[in-house]
Amino acid sequence: MTRRSARKRRGVAAAGKAVASAALVALAVLTAGVPAGTAHAAPPIAAKDFSKPAIVILGYGLTPNGLMRPILYTRVLTGLAVAQMFPQSPVIVTGGNPQRGHTEAAEMRTLLRTLGLPDDRIIVEDRANSTVQNAQFSVPLAKQAGTTGIILVTSSSHQDRADGNFADAGGNVLATVSFPDSNPKINITQFVHDCLSPFVTVT
Repeated sequence: MTRRSARKRRGVAAAGKAVASAALVALAVLTAGVPAGTAHAAPPIAAKDFSKPAIVILGYGLTPNGLMRPILYTRVLTGLAVAQMFPQSPVIVTGGNPQRGHTEAAEMRTLLRTLGLPDDRIIVEDRANSTVQNAQFSVPLAKQAGTTGIILVTSSSHQDRADGNFADAGGNVLATVSFPDSNPKINITQFVHDCLSPFVTVT
């Protein structure tokens, strides 16, 4: 097996894990909305409205040629999996930092459209140059779209900072979905956080 084919196989496996992780979290989110009498369980700690969440996919730096790096690619795949669980929800792609005339948000939009997400569901925020600005610019867009809150999509090593920035910007973070990109300890911690976030307040 060549190095290139090995890298390709690892990339496909990683993408599969991203989709599986997102599906598990989305399932937890949907379960949170089941009436207590049906689920035969105690009500969630904090009531959250998932009737129309905004799915916000955070950008990641492009290559000097304006192409998406693997981390951003997997974030988009993860966001798409969540979007398929919430067909009523808009998807906000946020990120500027242009390279050769291409912004992070524009590249994410192109990939989502290529993978079949309708263009009228995609909201492009292409000015942000940092996570703080991702939050500052995306939170108003989510509110303008009439959403009930935000589901954040990012990477495990970035999640804590993103959650904090969006909370500081006044965002109602309903849940977070993060793709493993760091050491196993962080990945496991953030995966547990992902699964719990539909039921508890993210701070």
